[in-house]
Amino acid sequence: MSILVIAWHDLRRRLRERVALFWMFVAPVLFVGFFGVLFRPTSPRPTTLTVVNQDADDYVARVLGTLLERNRIAVARADRVPDEGFSLVIPPGSAAGLAANKPLKPVFHTGREESNAERNVSFAVIKALMTLYLQTNPDSTPRDIGKEDLEKRLAANEVIVVRPADLGVQNRPITAGFQRSVPAYLIMFVFMNLLISGAGLAEERASGRLRRLFVMPVSKAEIVLGELLSRFGIGVLQIAWMLALGVYVFRIRWADHPVVLFGFLSLYALMSASLGLFLGTLFDDPDKCASAAIWTAILMAPLGGLWWPLEIVGPAMRRVAYLIPTGWAMEGVNSMLAFGAGAREVAPFALAFVAVFVVSVAAAARRLRA
Repeated sequence: MSILVIAWHDLRRRLRERVALFWMFVAPVLFVGFFGVLFRPTSPRPTTLTVVNQDADDYVARVLGTLLERNRIAVARADRVPDEGFSLVIPPGSAAGLAANKPLKPVFHTGREESNAERNVSFAVIKALMTLYLQTNPDSTPRDIGKEDLEKRLAANEVIVVRPADLGVQNRPITAGFQRSVPAYLIMFVFMNLLISGAGLAEERASGRLRRLFVMPVSKAEIVLGELLSRFGIGVLQIAWMLALGVYVFRIRWADHPVVLFGFLSLYALMSASLGLFLGTLFDDPDKCASAAIWTAILMAPLGGLWWPLEIVGPAMRRVAYLIPTGWAMEGVNSMLAFGAGAREVAPFALAFVAVFVVSVAAAARRLRA
């Protein structure tokens, strides 16, 4: 009973602080909204290839253009090579050489750095050239043939077909927009606010409130658990608030296993609360404790993949993320919200939360003094 009384009075006191309310309920929403809009997913633009025909006969340029468009490459025509973008130059004598079964040597112009778009266009050009050699003949194709008739003729005797197939490899697209910003800043602000709550413990010691608790008929274990329970309550309130906004305001895709998601986040909040409690026992000055908490959270946020996806960083950075709590939380929550993961997939991260919680609470109970 003493645990609940201590937790309730501490929770009421914290919920009356305007600064604390702002960082718990307002600041996360501002960050989610700003970065969700900034990094919202956009519809991919079709890749454009400019065909520069230097041949007197436009047969090769027309057939290649038709074949490329069938592969979802936007084809433009120009008289000279543009300064930017992808371009394909058809050299003089190409149609005559093709009719005589001679090699065709177009020139493919690309950017300075290789990219996925360049590889896709290059593959489409190679496929179109192979089809041009195997399937068409300038002598048997009327020069005034329309585009629709040409497409029908090419489709009637298609010899090179690329069909998508399942390779048995899980596709992990990079989540973006609110689908990423909601879980990322939920994790960041829960961690930061609960670490900063350790400054409240340092302030209670400095003001003498904790000393008054020690002279009351309550045990040290009850004081530790009461302080921990109040901080855990703050974390659960913030989690519920952010998830509700995410679903009903930001319209993120909900988890396939909502109970597992909330349980996982609750364990994360419990671990963060225990770390905040332990941090509060390390400092006598509340301001120094708060500064240490803020800088710890700011450092762990990018390392854990909260500011940018781990899919775009190197292997070393990804290994670091799997060694810190924010990385465990982001990987677990993102897996559930974006890819439908369940309890089995996030169990290793949940067990890591439990281990950190046990060690932190034991260390905080050992160090706590009036």
